[in-house]
Amino acid sequence: MPDMNYRPKLPTVAEHTEFVLEVNAKGQVSKVRSAKRSKDALFDKMTYGNVIQTFIRTPDGHAVSGVYRMTYDYNPKTQKIRRTVALLQAGGVDPKAPGAVARMAEMNLHNAKLLQQELQAQAKKAKAHPSPTPTRH
Repeated sequence: MPDMNYRPKLPTVAEHTEFVLEVNAKGQVSKVRSAKRSKDALFDKMTYGNVIQTFIRTPDGHAVSGVYRMTYDYNPKTQKIRRTVALLQAGGVDPKAPGAVARMAEMNLHNAKLLQQELQAQAKKAKAHPSPTPTRH
């Protein structure tokens, strides 16, 4: 049974990360151009994971492909994170670029296929050259 009193250890100091992103015509983050890290590696990983899954759209639901800045600011007093988004440049990116998450999923699928092929090759090799059977003395 899970411990219902568990509380994650939250940072005790303010944290800030900042990302410069390329966003495609669907509003998906297609590339992280640069990142400024905080003092907390776990906070950095969490915000990076969040940023690559982000869709950036206007209030009416339209997407503007371009370069954006996204920042995450953690306040230890409120234990809340404020995320801000700013358009730096409309256009100047590939509007048809796949989203970063889609590319990662594609790479994972490709690597899984390679691993499966390697395992099958090893199984064939093991079958062709069986290990010697121990004999009793």
